[in-house]
Amino acid sequence: MNLFDTLAKYQKGVDFRKSEDFLFFSKNRHLFANIEMYKNLLPGTNEFEILRANIIIQSILNKKKIEEAILFAYKDSKMTTSGAQEYIQNTLKELPYVSVGNLKIYVPIFSRPVNACYSSQFGKLLKLPYSDLIQNYTDSCVDLFETYNFDLYNSLFTKLITIYRDKDVMFVYHFDFKTLYAINDQGRLDAKIALFDKYIKKPDTSHIIERLRPVVERYLEDDKEGFYRALMNNKLISEKLIYKIKHKDFRFKRRAERKAR
Repeated sequence: MNLFDTLAKYQKGVDFRKSEDFLFFSKNRHLFANIEMYKNLLPGTNEFEILRANIIIQSILNKKKIEEAILFAYKDSKMTTSGAQEYIQNTLKELPYVSVGNLKIYVPIFSRPVNACYSSQFGKLLKLPYSDLIQNYTDSCVDLFETYNFDLYNSLFTKLITIYRDKDVMFVYHFDFKTLYAINDQGRLDAKIALFDKYIKKPDTSHIIERLRPVVERYLEDDKEGFYRALMNNKLISEKLIYKIKHKDFRFKRRAERKAR
């Protein structure tokens, strides 16, 4: 069992299946059940899969709300052009989005050009080929995690808090799951660092962002001992669990050395 598996195993008082995120997922996962590209997220076997699936779900919900607003404003109502624009813009104000340059991405399951129809060029959705997206859109979906990667995780589509970001990696924290995630530049999980193990009687979550920064710094420096010290000194992992982990590391190395002789 590696370090991160051990931290997850000993984490105290966190069950993602009892979270609001999982409830939202369970209620709405049918929305992407027919989209082949995203089917691997349907089982929802861990909380990071749930977070990613919920971005897809919210994207689809945004799509439906924007389309309903456009169809009502331009077809079913007697609004003027300016009135229709104002009505749709008011709908957008209530929805999460991803900021990519000057463009607001409300439907990240689609590419940037298609998203222009959902953020400003509303009339295009009333004409082919874009009008076909209202009913038949599954073939137009993109790998949103690779397409928007860090911007997606740093958006209103999640509850994640960014701790660190460069061109290669991003570290984010989830308060409910009490976990630090390292995400690579393709929008996939590199490491899950579960905090507050069962040996900590009264977990202290105050000033958690500041306390996580030295942990991230040591991780990036590939300083294993420094990483352990940062976790202990900031009271994120107990000294007892760190001792267990280091002892397992020692025994593993000894076995490897004996086999090599």
